[in-house]
Amino acid sequence: MIEPGKTHNLEIIKTEGNTLTFNAIELGLIEVENNDLVLKYKVGDKEDVFLYYDNDNKIYGFLGRPIAEVGEFAQLKLISNTSIGSFFDWGIDKDLFCPFAEQKNKPEINKYYVVYIYIDPLTNRAVASMKYEKFFSEEKPELTEGQSVNTMILNKSQLGYNAVVNNKYQGLFYENETFKELKPGSKIQAIVHKIREDNKIDLRIFKNDASDISEFENMILEYIKNNNGRMSINDDSAPELIYKTFGISKKNFKKALGSLYRKEIIDLSDTTIILLKK
Repeated sequence: MIEPGKTHNLEIIKTEGNTLTFNAIELGLIEVENNDLVLKYKVGDKEDVFLYYDNDNKIYGFLGRPIAEVGEFAQLKLISNTSIGSFFDWGIDKDLFCPFAEQKNKPEINKYYVVYIYIDPLTNRAVASMKYEKFFSEEKPELTEGQSVNTMILNKSQLGYNAVVNNKYQGLFYENETFKELKPGSKIQAIVHKIREDNKIDLRIFKNDASDISEFENMILEYIKNNNGRMSINDDSAPELIYKTFGISKKNFKKALGSLYRKEIIDLSDTTIILLKK
């Protein structure tokens, strides 16, 4: 089904100058301007076209994909405040409108905000909402504990970092189980640790098992590099300190250290671990 607010791979059926005509099936023929001075297209080519309604209630097309589409959460840059609302840059020539009713306080120009993009039923146009919480699914997640999921960080809370899971569910990374600051808008591959009774999801960055050893190695190396090539946390350190610092078990910490030692990247001969290879 061809939907406005989405990107579709469509066939070119006519070219005339810089104007390309695409067959949008049930939506009819869509004319799109080719603004690329180098790339040329020919009849029969298939290209990604983002379709959207404009102010005149007519469907237009844009070659390529925007930063995010209808039905998605995204972090976008606010580029203007007007008497009718605000506008975000979402990667196409037509800016994304955010009405006053969908704003939190007054957004500031050139700052980034997390929004949810949806179709306004009154205008058929794609709009943004800064009140993204109301768009989380309240249904029981069709996920299992231990499953790998896509997440995007929304904001920092007293407990940790709120996130959207698979662009649909509300999740949380507990602060005492993360080893670094998670910035709003950042996308992270995560693990479902627990699905709570309220259908919210507790998340972890790692499974904390042997399959993540290479990631643990990178994490330890980053920590050592940020501490002038030295680290006092070692095999004899308390499991609580290791978990607080890296969010992993002592067993897997030792496995990662052993792997780095065998690769001759670190020296384990003293209580202080030293980086050998920059």
